[in-house]
Amino acid sequence: MVMGRVIMTFGKNKRMALILVLLIFSAFFFAGCTTLSVTKPRATLTAYPNEITSGEAVNLDARESLTSEGVITKFVWDFGDGNSSETLVGFTSHTFRNPGKYSIKVTVTNSEGGTDSATTDIFVNGVPVVILEMPQLVKSGESVVIDASNSYDPEGGIIQYEWDTNLSKDTDKNGNPVDDVDFTEESITISTSRSGIISGRVKITDDVGASVTKDWEIDVNTRNYEVRWVKKVREYDWNGNLKTGEEWNVSHIPSTQGILYSIDATLSLIQDGNPLGDENFTLSLEVPSSGWVADAESSRSTPEQNAKAEISRYQLNSIPNGTQMYSSDSKELLLENLFDTSSQFGEGNWMWEVHSRGLDSGLPFDFPDGIDPGNSWELKVTFEVYEPVIVELAY
Repeated sequence: MVMGRVIMTFGKNKRMALILVLLIFSAFFFAGCTTLSVTKPRATLTAYPNEITSGEAVNLDARESLTSEGVITKFVWDFGDGNSSETLVGFTSHTFRNPGKYSIKVTVTNSEGGTDSATTDIFVNGVPVVILEMPQLVKSGESVVIDASNSYDPEGGIIQYEWDTNLSKDTDKNGNPVDDVDFTEESITISTSRSGIISGRVKITDDVGASVTKDWEIDVNTRNYEVRWVKKVREYDWNGNLKTGEEWNVSHIPSTQGILYSIDATLSLIQDGNPLGDENFTLSLEVPSSGWVADAESSRSTPEQNAKAEISRYQLNSIPNGTQMYSSDSKELLLENLFDTSSQFGEGNWMWEVHSRGLDSGLPFDFPDGIDPGNSWELKVTFEVYEPVIVELAY
């Protein structure tokens, strides 16, 4: 009797355990059915172009993504460079600033809550990095070296150089003055002759065709000079022998690098012991550029002195006082400005003439040919000239 109860109790517990197992199984079963009922979309992703240069944009297309249930509600984009975005349509674009390889992912979500992702890779080629070295201060007349040899390609590729050294001049005459190729070396040398701005451009291209341009300017400065004026004496001496009616002449330029201040000219007749008297001589001068004409007749003050003819003039030009400061592109141009021929008296040729008019014998007849011994003479001309002493100053 006792044994029968035990058996009955055991059977009852077995049925309860079976029911519990069925309940647990049902819970897992229905839970599994709930999960399986969510339909996932199928994501696709295409990038074009898949090779770009930094600073360019890539188009990303996920419009081929599908969902069998509901509709696609959003696209979440991870561009792989730390940036992301969300769109309602399966198309976007993104600009990559830095070179490198990037993995782009799009996550597609449908109205059932299902998600799916797709990825694609792109390569961003870095443009060459331009590094220019040039002097900060340039004086006119100096040569300028512009060095781009430290420029480089981020990927280590070979780079090529194209220099346009004058953006205002169309060297190749194609109608575009800013695309000329004047040099192809990594560094160039430019000569300067005038002050002002020289503008140019360098284009650097890597081995896959990515290029970058950089404009440059050179500010060419004038030179500064200190000028003071120093007195110099220039002397000329001519001599000869003239008979009656004969003449002698010469043309010369007394100064090209100075300012004329005074002129003293003396024609001296050398006594030759002619008992019949002195030869009469005339000294003539003409300076065509200044319109000056002068004449002097020979005469003697005492019997013991040689007969002379003199021409003198002073203060031909005003002389600057002290020291002056000037700016010029070169010393040569400064000299041209200092000696402007349009404003200086006595510039150009000086034409001298010595003429023998014959003996002053007092006789009522002329000497037959061969009897006139002529007269020796000497012409001394002294110019007082002020010449500039030019010293170039530092910046």
